Amino acid sequence: MEKKIAFKNIVFSIILQLVTMVSGFVVTRIILVQFGSEVNGLVSSVNQFLNYVQLLEGGLTSVIMAALYKPLSAGESDKVNSVVKAAQNFFKKIGLIYLVYAVGVAFVYPLCKKVCFDYKYCVILILVLGMNLFVQYFFSLTYKILINADRRSYYVSLTQIIITVLNTISVIVCAKYFNDIIVIKFFSALIFFIQPIMFSLYVKKHYKLDLNVEPDKSAVKDRWNGFGINLAYFIHTNTDVVVLTIFSTFANVSIYGVYSMVIKAMKNLVMSISQAIVPSFGKTVAEGDRQKMNNVFDIYELVMYAVSVVMFTCGIILITPFVLIFTNDVVDADYNQKWFGIILAQAEMVYCVRDSYVAAAYSAGHFKQISKYAYAEALINIVISVILVHKIGLIGIAIGTLISMIYRMIAHIYYVKKNILFRDYKKSVKAAVIFFGLEFLVYFVVTELFKFNINSYMSFVLYGAITFGIVSVLLGIAMFAFYRKETKYILKIK
Repeated sequence: MEKKIAFKNIVFSIILQLVTMVSGFVVTRIILVQFGSEVNGLVSSVNQFLNYVQLLEGGLTSVIMAALYKPLSAGESDKVNSVVKAAQNFFKKIGLIYLVYAVGVAFVYPLCKKVCFDYKYCVILILVLGMNLFVQYFFSLTYKILINADRRSYYVSLTQIIITVLNTISVIVCAKYFNDIIVIKFFSALIFFIQPIMFSLYVKKHYKLDLNVEPDKSAVKDRWNGFGINLAYFIHTNTDVVVLTIFSTFANVSIYGVYSMVIKAMKNLVMSISQAIVPSFGKTVAEGDRQKMNNVFDIYELVMYAVSVVMFTCGIILITPFVLIFTNDVVDADYNQKWFGIILAQAEMVYCVRDSYVAAAYSAGHFKQISKYAYAEALINIVISVILVHKIGLIGIAIGTLISMIYRMIAHIYYVKKNILFRDYKKSVKAAVIFFGLEFLVYFVVTELFKFNINSYMSFVLYGAITFGIVSVLLGIAMFAFYRKETKYILKIK
C-alpha cells in the first residue's frame, strides 16, 4: 500500500512539474516578446520582494508537517484537529500582515527603483501580483499541509495542474486581446482562487475536522527553530534577484529569470520525487525502527542522486543552447551566459541531492539542532553574492549560491550520520564521489566528442537525446557496479 501511494504521488507530481515547465516557457516567452526584458525583469523583481513575507512563516510548514505525521498515522483525530486549528490561526495572521506589506511595497518600490511604467500603473501592477500569496496564506496553506502530511499529495498536484493549465490558456487569450501586463496578471490571480475551493471540498469529504477546538500551541512552538531553515530557503530562492535588483539592471534580472526558469523546472522535477517520498519516510521515522529507517534512507538517497545526475547533467550541457533558441528574437539583453548557466545548474543539483539529508532531520523534528547550518548557509550566500556581483556579475551570484549549497550539504551529511541514522558517513562520501564524478565524465564525453551546431529546436532535441542516452547508460553501469542490491530493489518496486 505504501509503495502504491508513493508511486501515485510521484506520478502526479512529475506530471505537475512537466505542465508547470511548459507553462513557464509559454508565459515567459509571451512576456518577453510582447513586453520585453525590462518588464519581465520588473515582474520577477517585484515577485521576489513580495516573497519576503515568507520570512514571517518561520519554517512553520515543515514544523506542522512533522507534528501531523504521528497523529495521522495513529488515527488521533483530536490531535489532528488541534494542530490544524493552530496552523490555521497562524497563517491567517500572516495573511493579514502580508496584505499590509504588499500595499507598502506597491507604494514604495516605484519610488526606490526606476521602472518602465508610470507610478500609478506600477502600484496597480504590484497589488495585482500580490494577490496570489494572500490567497495562499489566508485560504489554502493549512489544508494543503494536512493533505500532504497524510501522503495524499497527488490531489494537491492535480489541483495545481488544473490551475496551471487554466492560467496558461488565460495568458494566451489575454495577450492576444489585451496588450496589458496588468490584465494578464489579474486574470491569473483570479484563477488562483480555485485552489482553496478544491482543497476545502477535498478536506470536507475525507477528514472529519472539528476546528471548534483549542489550538495546539505546542505544535507551532518550534517555528522559531525552523526560522533559520526557512530563512536559508528564502535566501536560496530570492537573494539572487534582490541583489541584482539593487546592484544591477532589470535586463540582468530578466536573464537570471530565464535561466532560473529552466533550472527551476529541472529542480522541481527532481524534488517532486523527493516530496512524494518524504511523508512515507516521515512515517518510518515516527515508528522508531532504526534499521528500517536506514534501509529506506539508503534507497531515498540513491534515488535522489540518480535522478539528479540524469536531470542536471543534461541541463548543464543543454541550458545555454536552449535559452539562446528560446530568446532568439529578443535583442534587448545578452542571454548567451554559458558559465552562469553551468554554475547555477550545478548549485541546484547540490540542493537536490542534499534534500534526503535535510528531510531526515525534518522528519525527526530536529529543527532547532540544524538551524545553525541554515543560518550559516544564508550568510555565506549573501556575503559572496554581494562581493562577487560587482566583479563578475551574474557568475558571481551563481558562485555564491553554489558555495553555500555545498557547505550545507556537508554539514547535513555529518549531522544525520551522528544524530539520526547513526550510520557511517563513508556511504554518503562514496555516493558523492561516484555520482558527481559521473556527471563530470558525461560532460567531458558529450562536449568533446559530440559537437553540434544547435540552432533550432530540432537540433536541440537531437543533441538532448544523445546526452540523455549517454548519461543513462553510464548511470546504469555505475548503479549495477556499486549499488547492485539497491538497484534491483528499485527496479522490483518499479
